Amino acid sequence: MKTSAILFWAIFLKRLKDARQRPSGQPHSQPLTAAFTLIELLVVIAIIAILAGMLMPVLAAAKRRALEAQCINNMRELATGWMLYATDNQDYMLPNSPWGSAPSQSWCPNSDTSPGAEMNWTLDKGNTNIAVFNNTILTPFISGQLGLYRCPADTYASQNGIRIRDYSMQGQVGNLYSVSKTLNNNPSGIPYVKLTELHSSPGPSDVIVFLEEHPNSLLGNGVFDGYLQVDSKNGTCPDVPGSMHKWGCGMSFADGHAEMHKWIKAGTVTPSAITTLQIPVVPKGYVISASPAPVQLGTTSPDWVWFASHCCATNGH
Repeated sequence: MKTSAILFWAIFLKRLKDARQRPSGQPHSQPLTAAFTLIELLVVIAIIAILAGMLMPVLAAAKRRALEAQCINNMRELATGWMLYATDNQDYMLPNSPWGSAPSQSWCPNSDTSPGAEMNWTLDKGNTNIAVFNNTILTPFISGQLGLYRCPADTYASQNGIRIRDYSMQGQVGNLYSVSKTLNNNPSGIPYVKLTELHSSPGPSDVIVFLEEHPNSLLGNGVFDGYLQVDSKNGTCPDVPGSMHKWGCGMSFADGHAEMHKWIKAGTVTPSAITTLQIPVVPKGYVISASPAPVQLGTTSPDWVWFASHCCATNGH
């Protein structure tokens, strides 16, 4: 890049100098003949094209880092609201939002108990319906900042606009009203109800609370809730973490910090077989959240091992 820039400026300055110089005794009215040749112009155009080509990836990387920073900030703000709730409620975690939870008993609306909360790729009201968030528990603890519920990297809008929510709460935390449901969904995992239960491995700094949910999981199976179901034993993902930050997923933890985690294992991605978390978003595409779970990572997958171990401890079942 330095060589190209030096060559460009050398040609430009030389021709500029030639254009300003006149031979001795030349009449003032005689026109100057110094100019760029066709070859020199083509060289300059080629150099500009090379420089632009080298600059575009740099700008794309800068934009990606900015979106990651904004996503992490959203996660950190949600985590702050989550901890404020616990502080005000004897260390009880903010209640999760599995299917069927009432708005007064869950952190976000779900379509079973909140009419108008349905989301899809087309025209469902819940895609953009702010009103259904007003009666949920978390909203006052984040000062009503509903922009915190969505990932800035989600550019895959529904037909009626950008959806309000991308983030979900992983299903092993916030089980004040849903212990039996979580044990039924994931018999091998420990469901947490209070912050004081996070006293051993994994501790508060290692337990995920909020995270991006993949749009094809969030919108795919007709169950619109804020509860991301976890599998602690069989190497599957009943609900699927997101990967919109170049295979990275924004997430917050029970100690209040937030980070971007990159999924590292490549694999197969087809409508019938998915063996990786590096899953492209396909608007109106295949469903990746269903039973049996189509995302089959396997118990030796480093991504599944990391994710399952950062959701809860296991109980041996």
